[in-house]
Amino acid sequence: MKQKRQQQILKIISESDIKTQEELTYALKSAGFLVTQATVSRDIKELGLIKLSLSDGTYKYAITQEEKKDNKEHISIFSKSVLSIKSAMHTIVVKTSSGMANAVAATLDSVLKNEVLGTIAGDDTILIILDSEEQAEKMSSRLLKMFNWKE
Repeated sequence: MKQKRQQQILKIISESDIKTQEELTYALKSAGFLVTQATVSRDIKELGLIKLSLSDGTYKYAITQEEKKDNKEHISIFSKSVLSIKSAMHTIVVKTSSGMANAVAATLDSVLKNEVLGTIAGDDTILIILDSEEQAEKMSSRLLKMFNWKE
């Protein structure tokens, strides 16, 4: 439940200018999550959210820009290591160059955070587990774009 709630928080702050914990709590409740402000406060801390200044002088919650920059650099570096990305049922299998799966998986864990149930990495293969076949197909498409990989 926590993972889904935090995933919803990321979705909410990406789609709306959420300025207070109260607004975020209300948005989560409207989405069907039973939360308290204390729970939302802990989630904000765990997700590492920051407040960005808006043009009108107010602030909104956002994901740190530094983290986004680091993730983009890592994805760029590892894009040459990704050999294939395929979804099967509620999973995605990412094939990498030998010895690169753990490094690529660490970057994916950072980028995807609460969007997946989990990842498992071997020497040259990463297994990404999602809630549904539909989510796996969407995530697979996203990963293909992310790594500039052509099927």
